[in-house]
Amino acid sequence: MPSLYVAHDDELVIVSRLALEVAGGRGLSFGWGGVVEITPADEPADRGPFEGLLYGFALFFGIVGGLMLLGGALVGGLLVLAGIAAGGGAVLYRLRRRPGVISAPRFESDRAQHHVLVDDRERQVFSDAIDLCQRTSETWPALGALIDVPMAERQLAQALFDLAGALERRQEIRELHAELARHDGAFELAPRMAKATSTLAELDDEVAQRLAALRAVVVAGAELIRDQEIEALAREADEALARLTSAGPDISADAGSELAERTEAVLRAYRELT
Repeated sequence: MPSLYVAHDDELVIVSRLALEVAGGRGLSFGWGGVVEITPADEPADRGPFEGLLYGFALFFGIVGGLMLLGGALVGGLLVLAGIAAGGGAVLYRLRRRPGVISAPRFESDRAQHHVLVDDRERQVFSDAIDLCQRTSETWPALGALIDVPMAERQLAQALFDLAGALERRQEIRELHAELARHDGAFELAPRMAKATSTLAELDDEVAQRLAALRAVVVAGAELIRDQEIEALAREADEALARLTSAGPDISADAGSELAERTEAVLRAYRELT
């Protein structure tokens, strides 16, 4: 079961320990480690051939059926109904192809299990963190027994959730700080402004430290893999050197040298005869 859900669209990112989904339309999901990423699907560029066909049938049956009814043919009513059914099918097809919206069913009742990022800066930082964590998870297969993968998945998901919490607090403090700055001359707001400034600096440090820790994990994994590759190469080199040097130097006659000597002998004999 996933340890963390990350849902994102063009306006926000929701990071949750509880299941998130895309409702009312199509969505895309991608899982890695203990994390599942969810996002609404893009709007289709065109109606699609099937939808166009349904609209075509609806228009054709509607027109032909209407004309037949005007001419007194009751069967035209069936064609009109078929046209309505085709049109309804086209509408349903369009609804199923439209992009959905992010849904957090237990958002209000379990608010502590969710973090919401709406500021572009915070969303970009979290996107960078997602990239670091993905790169980390990609090193696990190569590390084999050196790492407890289930535990690492849980720890990485927790690190992302904690970072999202720090980013959520920072965006709220930044918003408060900006509001207080609009009344910079108000004496009674001065201590609040100082507190908001110091808190914002502390959150900047916390976010930087958490990102640095994630980068360190990536570097550590890459270095472990590199050490394993060097160790394997050293073993291969030892085996090759032992195989190639165990018999000592090859002192057998060289075919090229023999050919050269014979050619020189023939040349000398020819000169003597001439």
